Amino acid sequence: MKIENNLREAVYANIVRKRGGGIKDDDGREKIDFNRLVEINVEKLNVGNKEQEVMKEKWKHILKRNAYRYGKVSEGNKIKIYNQGHLAFRDILTSINNSKKRVWFESYIFDDSTLADAVVNSLCNASKRGCDVILLIDYIGSLKMKSKWVTKLKQHNVHVLFFNTFFNSLLNMLPMFFRDHRKIIIVDDAAFCGSMNVSESVLPSGGGQHNTLFDSFPLGSLPSEPDLNSVLNTPAEAGSKCLAYYDLHVQVKGPAVKDLADVFLDSLRMTGSSIKRDPIEKQKKYDDDDGESCFIQVLESNVLRKVKSIQSTFDYVIKNGATNSIYITTSYFLPPGFLRRALFSALSNGVDISFLFSGNSDILGDVPATYYIVKKFLRRFHREESIDNSVKSDDSVDSSNCRSVERAYFTNLRKHAERKLGESLLRRKSGGVTRKRGNSQFYFFQDKHCHAKNIVVDNLWCSVGSFNWDRFSSRRNLEVMISIFSKDICDKFIYEHKTKITTNSKEITLSEIVNRNIVQMFMSYCAYHLGKLSGRNLFDGLSTGKGEVEWGKRKITHTHTQHTLPHSRTPPNGEQSNVQTLQPWWVPQIFFKIRNVSNQIHSSLGDISRWAQRKNSKIRRGLKRFRIDSDMLHMTTNE
Repeated sequence: MKIENNLREAVYANIVRKRGGGIKDDDGREKIDFNRLVEINVEKLNVGNKEQEVMKEKWKHILKRNAYRYGKVSEGNKIKIYNQGHLAFRDILTSINNSKKRVWFESYIFDDSTLADAVVNSLCNASKRGCDVILLIDYIGSLKMKSKWVTKLKQHNVHVLFFNTFFNSLLNMLPMFFRDHRKIIIVDDAAFCGSMNVSESVLPSGGGQHNTLFDSFPLGSLPSEPDLNSVLNTPAEAGSKCLAYYDLHVQVKGPAVKDLADVFLDSLRMTGSSIKRDPIEKQKKYDDDDGESCFIQVLESNVLRKVKSIQSTFDYVIKNGATNSIYITTSYFLPPGFLRRALFSALSNGVDISFLFSGNSDILGDVPATYYIVKKFLRRFHREESIDNSVKSDDSVDSSNCRSVERAYFTNLRKHAERKLGESLLRRKSGGVTRKRGNSQFYFFQDKHCHAKNIVVDNLWCSVGSFNWDRFSSRRNLEVMISIFSKDICDKFIYEHKTKITTNSKEITLSEIVNRNIVQMFMSYCAYHLGKLSGRNLFDGLSTGKGEVEWGKRKITHTHTQHTLPHSRTPPNGEQSNVQTLQPWWVPQIFFKIRNVSNQIHSSLGDISRWAQRKNSKIRRGLKRFRIDSDMLHMTTNE
């Protein structure tokens, strides 16, 4: 029996490693001393010895668990953080112009701005020098890209790939809402990753068609602040301003570059292209003599391959790793259920959370929808806090001296709270001492559209990349995040977060949200539910695990059919075939697509029916509780 259990555990572990890219026994990586890594960083914190020991045990377990499950871990990496687009792309273009081996460029948006023109010229020049140049961009996000640029790139032997076009979506059986949202640039021995697209919005003035930032200074040199202001204040620039973005991007050097390149190769495979590349060579590991090297784990999301290391890591770290504080900077805040529950779990454990959202979004309805979800957060927080206070009052007040109406009210309220929220939310005691609840603060960035994606937990663990806290990132898009365990790097991100909330942001409280006019409240309600509806499986079924498996099977079926069915029914050498004539290769695709549409309609109707049943049940439960409260109040009043 013991041998059978060990065999089952070994098989399961092997499946997990293959699916999530976990560490293998023969992967050739150097062993990481997680105990030493955690102790060095935790001892830098200004906390007590007892709390340090608790945090050490937590993070040792978390890092070992994530490394075993998802892999792509490395030490000896160098990180450079960018919070301005012109600084990031100045270094990116300089690296591309100095490249000697490869330039692999992946982006969600590639528009028709001057910045995009500069990137196209740099890619063409790199290909002329003999570099392997691949440009992988999303079809929907790059609709503005000029066709003449595509022709120019192909003439210079640059491989240009559009991810999931409309035509390819019909043939490859990929859902149209499955997009490539990753931003990865691999240039020789360096990598860039974050939230910046190739768009006019990443530049200080928004870029525009008449942007002179890249024309006024030689490529590879950074303008000084006075020179930069002189360029941005020109009449041409003043007339071309659009909604500017606030982004966070990082440059990585070290072993983690290979892990990011592997994620790029995953995106390349998902295109279904005939272009194949081998994994790159191992990268140089930097010594920690200057104290600037750090531990990195590359996280990714690909729902069709059942890879969700970003979602699983966020859920686990917030629930089990956070002890004191969490700083979240994100756009399009419409979190799925598992992330909402993780945040409430952290608040109930006494963790303070600071949110930084966009107060000036590029998507219509994003800010009103965020207001609605913030109102739900604050209302639930105050409701649970009032339940805690009522329970304390019920325990401290002698029932013999309490009036019957109050006793009945608190008894009914307590029973309802225990049934709805659980006993753990009512009594959080450790050694007889009640634990405090965490505070949540919500800030909206006013000057620009907050497009950065960053989270910092306990000033020890942080993550930056392309993952938004919405249903499209968690259930559909290809995403990538770089998680870093370093107290020094976390200090930089926390400083950036606090700088933004103190200088260019507005704090939103529950009283401000509730006191808005009825039109604003109605718009928030509609925007939230429309955004929530768009994230469900009304179109592609990717919001459910069953739908993800079905799409994966269809993709495999299409690939097998494409390679096995002949494109011509004429036998070789003019011989007469005795085998029954096969159908053209495109005939099975039509039947697959018809079945696909029927399955989508069936899934959508079932989803709407379940949603209506839940709403009906919720209304019935509310009416039942109201009748119980009314009857009990009437009964106690008569007494």
